Amino acid sequence: MSASDMSANGTAPAPHGLRADGITVEIDGRTIVDDVTLAAQPGQVLGLIGPNGAGKTTLVRVLAAVATPARGEVRVGGRALRRLPARERARQVAYVPQDTALDFDFTARDVVLMGRHPHVGRFEPLRVADHDITDAMLAEAGASHLAGQLVTTLSGGERQLVHLAKALAHQPEVLLLDEPVAALDLRHQLHVLQLLRRQADRGLAVIAVLHDLEQAARFCDRLALMQHGRLVVSGHPREVLTHTSLAEVYGVNAVVVDDVTTGALRITALDVLPDFAPVKR
Repeated sequence: MSASDMSANGTAPAPHGLRADGITVEIDGRTIVDDVTLAAQPGQVLGLIGPNGAGKTTLVRVLAAVATPARGEVRVGGRALRRLPARERARQVAYVPQDTALDFDFTARDVVLMGRHPHVGRFEPLRVADHDITDAMLAEAGASHLAGQLVTTLSGGERQLVHLAKALAHQPEVLLLDEPVAALDLRHQLHVLQLLRRQADRGLAVIAVLHDLEQAARFCDRLALMQHGRLVVSGHPREVLTHTSLAEVYGVNAVVVDDVTTGALRITALDVLPDFAPVKR
């Protein structure tokens, strides 16, 4: 266990939120994720960062129990996630993938309403409360205006908002998102990141794959920097986003300073380092 995974008094954290131990994924004889251990606690946003091909998407799919690791275990609330019944897993963990395309002519509201199914018995009808939660989560995601539209007619960014609302309708303990703002314009990027921050402040454990390092520094409590499928460093953004780590992992000469407006870090990449060879750890 790393120092960043210990509580303030030096003891192991309570078994809440999500913890992944020794996650290894192998595909066609190639190691995609290599012995990764990390934890996301309730009330925190954990950002997964790293260059393209670092293994972030594969890791988050394992955390969501969408993919099965060759080795390692994911636990939520102290229980092994893959051993839980599917309905219970869906109540514990909600996942928003990069690809949110749907081929069926559901309305956006119908899609969000599907997020309530884990809370309803197999043959039970949806309740008034389920419809109320659906409408509330559409509003929370800034997607109420899309409620009656067919998802097949929506843009990629609009579908992303709808799937975020669906994930929130699960009312999970852990929210996992793979590049949740990649398809969004500037206003909606800020809206979604602020929404994730609010959800964490209300007690949710949030794990998000992010590419914009300044956004990650501003909205995340902790960052996990990956390269070649391995976890290079994890901790507070100021511990992770350093001149040295950006040079070694991203191959850039960068200046990292405090932004006087946001209070977070501002990162300016000045040059691409010549003859960059990523350090394998």
